[in-house]
Amino acid sequence: MIRMNSHEGYARIIDLVARVAPWRLPLYSAAMTGQVRLVEMMPDSPLPKALERPGKPTVILIGDDAEQPLGPVGWRCVRRLRRTARCAIVHATGGERKHYATAVVAASMAGSLVLIETNSEHADAWRAQFQHLPGMMIVCPPGQQHPRVRRPETVQ
Repeated sequence: MIRMNSHEGYARIIDLVARVAPWRLPLYSAAMTGQVRLVEMMPDSPLPKALERPGKPTVILIGDDAEQPLGPVGWRCVRRLRRTARCAIVHATGGERKHYATAVVAASMAGSLVLIETNSEHADAWRAQFQHLPGMMIVCPPGQQHPRVRRPETVQ
């Protein structure tokens, strides 16, 4: 789990995010200014007990769209998260800042939001885990998938 508790820590991570994942900037900026608490989970990390207490609006970020996504069965936090989150966004398409800004607004309104970045293959399984909550799915247009499969370049 990554916790950033200082303005300086957030400034460093925002610089990095701006270069490698600029679509996530609304999340980190909102956390830096104190609008939300941002908790980025790892597959084997338990959900921190402190998140069960009322407090600042919280975005719990699950990044399950890496090279080998696990789906919900591979994430230790899912069971407790199903009880504590108040809304969910399943994000199975290319990142856009407006999607992440929407997550900040939704967390501010609901109190806590789980934002799941996943691939097309696991989107429905993630949604099934959180179907009891208000939420949304952001997916690719019909006929497309996330991530896009790139054909290897051929050298002639």
